[in-house]
Amino acid sequence: MENNQDGLKALLQEKDCVGVPANEEYQEYLVDYLLDENFFENELADYCVFPIGYNQSIVYIKSKNPLTGDDKRFRYDTVPKCYGLMASEELEETGILKVRRSPQLGYRGSGILIGIIDTGIRLEESLFLYEDGSSKVVSLWDQSDQSGIRPEGFLYGTEWTREEISEGIKKKDKKLPGDENGHGTFLSAVAAGREDIDKGFSGVAPDAELVVVKLKQSKKYLREFYSIPDDIWSCQEDDVMLAVRYVISVANKLGRPVSICLGIGTNLGGHNGANGLARYISYLSLLPKISFHIAGGNEGISGHHFHGIIRREEQYQTVDFNVAEGENGFIMELWGDEPNVYTVGILSPGGENIERMQLKMGEFRSIRFFPENTLLEIRSFPGATIGGSQVIRMNFKNLVPGIWKLFIYGTGNGEKTYDIWMPISNFLKEETVFINPDSEQTVTSPGNAQYAITYTPYDVTTGGLYIRASKGYTRDGRIVPDLAAPGVSVKIPGISRIDRNGEKAGKERVRSGSSIAAAFGAGIGALMQEWAFIAGYDPFMNGQDMRTYLIRGAVKDGPYEYPNREWGYGKINIYNTLLEQRF
Repeated sequence: MENNQDGLKALLQEKDCVGVPANEEYQEYLVDYLLDENFFENELADYCVFPIGYNQSIVYIKSKNPLTGDDKRFRYDTVPKCYGLMASEELEETGILKVRRSPQLGYRGSGILIGIIDTGIRLEESLFLYEDGSSKVVSLWDQSDQSGIRPEGFLYGTEWTREEISEGIKKKDKKLPGDENGHGTFLSAVAAGREDIDKGFSGVAPDAELVVVKLKQSKKYLREFYSIPDDIWSCQEDDVMLAVRYVISVANKLGRPVSICLGIGTNLGGHNGANGLARYISYLSLLPKISFHIAGGNEGISGHHFHGIIRREEQYQTVDFNVAEGENGFIMELWGDEPNVYTVGILSPGGENIERMQLKMGEFRSIRFFPENTLLEIRSFPGATIGGSQVIRMNFKNLVPGIWKLFIYGTGNGEKTYDIWMPISNFLKEETVFINPDSEQTVTSPGNAQYAITYTPYDVTTGGLYIRASKGYTRDGRIVPDLAAPGVSVKIPGISRIDRNGEKAGKERVRSGSSIAAAFGAGIGALMQEWAFIAGYDPFMNGQDMRTYLIRGAVKDGPYEYPNREWGYGKINIYNTLLEQRF
């Protein structure tokens, strides 16, 4: 492994990667030093390598060819996944105001950074400005803008310092990064928006400051591979990993703890925390002064998960799914429990039957259905490099509407258990569903990362869970979500003044979803870090330690047994948590 790492470093020195991540002519791949030692045995014409740590690197390869997934060098996890957004009285409910009012506590996030990795931020909003007009955003990396100075140690994008942001706001500079979607702005306001007594609003940690990454959207080759519509916001896995690295680098430079909010997710992967981003988060969560607060997803009633068991007496199992009118395509993944071997057959709505395909491990096939003209690209991945499970990836293109049938075969002794996932709701038509779905094991990735803190949204008015909330556990049996936090009909004030684009003040904004719950969690994480590091109660606290503290203080309502698949360990309450520690 050591020689291989030296080789990768040499390649990095030989090849200039600057600007490549934003160049549509290059395709990205996630390479693991331990698992991909032979990746470079075949000479690549034009490529470069960027190590990101913890045995992982991003390889950029120049290619005009569409991605099909048939390259034998590529493991299942080599192709970056695309992530979508997890959104669609709260302070009192979570014990935050009690902490703020307590003479012994009084925590407001002072001295702490909150990292927002999302769609950007509307910098000119009063929630993010001090009285003197300066910004509470200490640093911002706009991955989508290649016109300015990139961050030190990174290959693309434009970095803005607090001074540049504050000056840009003063001059109404239209070059300042914005937030066309509004999702990142909302999360920033919930986590760290300044207190506005007149409007009755405060972020969870109003004295915390922000490090923001505006993620660039997914490249065309990945959108085409995953059949993501052009008008739907999505980002790619490697950009998120680099965004995490950037936020932590800023925190290290300033010598401050950081609480990182991730309000994005994907349904693809084994739902066991083994993909590249989830593993990266798991490693970093064990370092002091870093915590991750992650959306658990809004997939509970989406109909995008099927859990199957082939009984001893059964030859196969039939899985029906409906494809909506206007659905262009999508990737569906079957994850089979080891040590069994799984194969599939398919029946189209038009009656064409593809008999059981005895795919060899690693084999790729391209199948055309007639008369529908639907294309299926299918590949079976061996389990040796992805935690022991076999994966069958089915990539449908030019789908026709109607009921499709999968025939799932299993070879092995006893019952054979498997799971199938479609993409998240943002990427599909509402009527594209399994006919008999299972709402469990629907927490999205990276919400299944070990040692991070994953949140499910609940309604503080009714006390009930968000109707769309994903349910646990992970596929390998770990408890997620960890905690429930407010995330239903959460409000932030409207734009308070005319911004640099001439947008006028508007009504208050309302959103729901697990990303909102994660923003609450990130704000509470900042308060916990103020207690631990500024007040000095636990100078070695890492993300896993914080998770344990918050679980101990969780409120366990109702007649339920805890932990459970819906509520995790209960509702987050920082006042209870600190009482448990006796301040």
